Amino acid sequence: MNFELRHISPNDWITITLLICIVILAIAKWFSSIPLGDLLSSYFKDRFIKISKSNGESTSLLLISSQVVYGISLSLFVYLFYQSRIASPPQFINFILALTFIVTFLLGKHYLGKLIANLCHFEEIVEVIDHHRNINRSIFSFGLLLINCIVIYAFHMEQIPFLIAFIIVALFLFTYNIILIYTYRALLISAPFYFILYLCALEIAPYLLLYKYIML
Repeated sequence: MNFELRHISPNDWITITLLICIVILAIAKWFSSIPLGDLLSSYFKDRFIKISKSNGESTSLLLISSQVVYGISLSLFVYLFYQSRIASPPQFINFILALTFIVTFLLGKHYLGKLIANLCHFEEIVEVIDHHRNINRSIFSFGLLLINCIVIYAFHMEQIPFLIAFIIVALFLFTYNIILIYTYRALLISAPFYFILYLCALEIAPYLLLYKYIML
């Protein structure tokens, strides 16, 4: 594995995009009332998730900024993985299209879930699980940003490292969903319709369709 020094130029939109993500996180950390260590501790325990929910910190600058970075990093990762499969050079305009698609996908899934929850009267369950999900996405934004840097600059966007990284990300997201179901199993048992309709139809199915689209 060869490492090389990468020079930043105005046309290097991938580097600029990653630098923007880093700057967003740095500014958010500086101005946010939430210590970064407390947020990252949610990797191992759910104490911060419970405290932030009770304190109404779900709209904290650090959490919102981390979710923005999550959307950008995920879009960049998925787009570059797709480009590596078709052996095509990445283009900024195509990345913007991928970013728009994925952000629309995530927001559409979120608001559709809220609509179904409102119609079926299990808003409280959705609110609790959504908060936990948003915390996890905020945490994963840091890991996804690191993964992007590794596969782009250490492995030069080669297909095999990207495939390995894709499998790791997919396993992480799958494991996170299993943990989420296990954590709130008591709530889900009390609302079996929510489990069947929301988690299966709006959590598993959309990602399978997205994977099928990417692998075409």
